[in-house]
Amino acid sequence: MTGTALVTGAASGLGRLAALRLAAAGRPVAALDIDGGNLAATAWRAPAMRGYQCDVADESAVREAVASASAELGPIDLVIHAAGLCRIGRALDQPLDELRRVLDTNYLGTVHLARAVVPPMIDAGRGTVVVFGSLAGWLPSPRLAAYSASKGAVHAYCEVLAMETAGTGVRVLCACPDHVETPLAAGVRAADPGVLGDRAGAEPGAVLDAVDRAIADPGAPLFVFPGFGTRQLWRARRFVPGPLRQVIARYVKPAH
Repeated sequence: MTGTALVTGAASGLGRLAALRLAAAGRPVAALDIDGGNLAATAWRAPAMRGYQCDVADESAVREAVASASAELGPIDLVIHAAGLCRIGRALDQPLDELRRVLDTNYLGTVHLARAVVPPMIDAGRGTVVVFGSLAGWLPSPRLAAYSASKGAVHAYCEVLAMETAGTGVRVLCACPDHVETPLAAGVRAADPGVLGDRAGAEPGAVLDAVDRAIADPGAPLFVFPGFGTRQLWRARRFVPGPLRQVIARYVKPAH
């Protein structure tokens, strides 16, 4: 028997699609996002879904939303954490308030959510937490210092969380796609077209298909690399980091 699914970032992009898919499959879905207007538009399409406006950077707001969702929809046994933020800037020039906001949302948002959802899962003896990291956390590139650093922190946190919850019935997966064609990627291109190097990103549906396969596979590794070539790039980062940095530098175009 399945319980409630909780999805963050549900107002747009990967989170929205994940929430709609889960609701269409018959699960009760708690949909969280800071964008109340678009969140309501998402939840309106699915009777099994209920929206909770929430900034994941706010620990008390996360705890309140999780408590409300659990009381209203039932125990949470699946989490898809897709909320995220990207701000573009050079490593030495990016305003510190922007950097802090990215870290607060991407890294501390993950911490806040885990602290709210994982202990009840441990008590129940079951649960799956899927966190969206990013290939950018393994392969930093120019003008993405804040985003890459935040996702690198997410990866490390997920690895520790997986070790500390081993044997409890709680499973942690960290999905690390290359950039995905979502409003976040569109915002990056609008702010600085050269950062993504004119490369097309992965389709959200294909990324979620890979996540679904990992959830269904008890032997799937902690880190999931959706999309063609992403696992090979991760390996290249480990074994040939110097040449890989040169390749990345060639792809990224100068800022205007």
